[in-house]
Amino acid sequence: MKIRQNLAFMVSGWIAGEIGTLGFGLFWPVMFPAIIQFRHYFNAGSGLFLIMGILLILVSPLGLVGGLIGGRVPKEGGRTSQLIMAAVFGVILSLPVACLALWYITG
Repeated sequence: MKIRQNLAFMVSGWIAGEIGTLGFGLFWPVMFPAIIQFRHYFNAGSGLFLIMGILLILVSPLGLVGGLIGGRVPKEGGRTSQLIMAAVFGVILSLPVACLALWYITG
């Protein structure tokens, strides 16, 4: 396997993990209706953009690793299916950390 293919898989997993984390982070009050006012849970110095920035930094390595692992899973489907699986694995590894971090922030 070439280095360029591995980089493509890693970038695919990273982008999908970042998009999944952004989507989850921006819509988590809707997904968890028990949190009525999410501004109540933030500290005085932190805001939504700061928290999302920290989350994106935290999940970046997991998206890269997920992309690398996901790109190696389907060997028979061709390059397109490998890129799709890299994206799926990037999201699968990134979202649990995003969930845990948001749960920790909200108390």
